[in-house]
Amino acid sequence: MSHKTLSISRLTSLFSGVAIAVLLVGPGCFHPPEDELTNGVVAGERPVAMEGTGAFFAGRVVAKVTLSRGIGKGIKRGKGDRDKTYQDYADNKDKTVIGSPLPPVTLHLLLTNTGPDPVTVEMVDFVSELGNFALDPDKLTIGAGATAEPTSMVSQLGVSSDVMPFKVTLRIGKAKESQTVQVRIVHPAGDMPAAK
Repeated sequence: MSHKTLSISRLTSLFSGVAIAVLLVGPGCFHPPEDELTNGVVAGERPVAMEGTGAFFAGRVVAKVTLSRGIGKGIKRGKGDRDKTYQDYADNKDKTVIGSPLPPVTLHLLLTNTGPDPVTVEMVDFVSELGNFALDPDKLTIGAGATAEPTSMVSQLGVSSDVMPFKVTLRIGKAKESQTVQVRIVHPAGDMPAAK
């Protein structure tokens, strides 16, 4: 009987020790560390930091590529539902985290029709060191003097230089044209770091 009492006493001591350790360490230590993707979504998309333009089809269409840090409209950290929204995102195990130490960026491809008539432009390629992006939709009808763009794209690779070439290929009817658009820093220093 004394052997059983000794085992129970040891188990009670062990459980008490674990409970005290959990209370001392605190629940904050069990949250996953924040990553740059989470930080980018929480901050939201910032003002344009880099941009470049190219004139296609003898100037009939002007393509403008922009990059900015952050993603979407942002998630506020606060009390109640807002805090729950942030926590649901931060703890989401299904989100893809590539592990780049650089902040993610949002890319836009804006097409302006400089001509007097509407034009339908197919976006064939949009390629850079940030990735080979599939544009959605891949075809836009743009009114005279108007600007349109496909859905913005996000790269988790981040930007590590102050100039980045983008290969842009467009098609109007049977005519197809490719150009390398040089995208450069335009925002005040500090929002998009130069390469070291």
